[in-house]
Amino acid sequence: MLLMPVLFMLAGSNGQQDVMAWRDRQEKKMRGDKSPFAVERVETLEKDRNTLGSAADAAVNLPGDGIPAVAGEVVIHDGKAVLVSQSPQMLVNGIFEREHTLEGTDWVALGQYRLQLRRPNGKFAIRVSNLKSQAMLRYHGLKYYAFDERYRVPARFTPDGGKHDFTVESSQGGPQQLPYAGKLSFELSGMPYTLDAFIDGDEPDALFVIFRDATSAKETYGVGRYIYVARSVSGKSDGKTTLDFNKAFNPLCAYGPLFFCPIPPKQNHLPLAIPVGEKTYETY
Repeated sequence: MLLMPVLFMLAGSNGQQDVMAWRDRQEKKMRGDKSPFAVERVETLEKDRNTLGSAADAAVNLPGDGIPAVAGEVVIHDGKAVLVSQSPQMLVNGIFEREHTLEGTDWVALGQYRLQLRRPNGKFAIRVSNLKSQAMLRYHGLKYYAFDERYRVPARFTPDGGKHDFTVESSQGGPQQLPYAGKLSFELSGMPYTLDAFIDGDEPDALFVIFRDATSAKETYGVGRYIYVARSVSGKSDGKTTLDFNKAFNPLCAYGPLFFCPIPPKQNHLPLAIPVGEKTYETY
């Protein structure tokens, strides 16, 4: 679920200040070198040896001033993708390594580009982000509803007894598996509600909640929105937590067509409007 920040804080802080600080962190992410707006394309690695660089015939072509014709190559062997660097400009997670077995969490930097390993449909691929892309240059900030304390509510988390995956639909079509965490119960406007909570690899210690509401496809993104929620506000295993819809954010597929995002299951469709959190971003 590429690159989302720690989106929750423990209780004790002022609600509005907490949300404003969270928005600031979101904005820095969107303008930083891991921004979803920088993602330009995904290049499938078709050969056993795939060159990276500014050369026109490079398997992953990265044009730009100062980019070597061949900065390195990705070698596919024994079901692994190994980056072999030929230029000290190419850094993996901020460090130069002559060889590095790539994982999906690695970030490779080369000039204005940021590269990540992906494996759509079982084939190795490189997702190319360009910090000088037109989308990055056009970016003008996220849009939010005004903060509303009424949508920051106490909640109780009931963990699932075992460990299993839950199947949801994906924004690109087809099923997607999410590790199931349990149920989150709360009240809004005097009515009880329950949402299924999952686990996201980007924030494994938090509850990952995906939902739709009456604003979806109107004022907010049509697929739905996401929230990270602390498992407990006290640090104890009592299930007491805070669900702050003011921190509802758009999935990455709201910002470009190259992202796969889980769609909220029907039981996570709320029948009322949640007019807080992030609004729809302009059409990409």
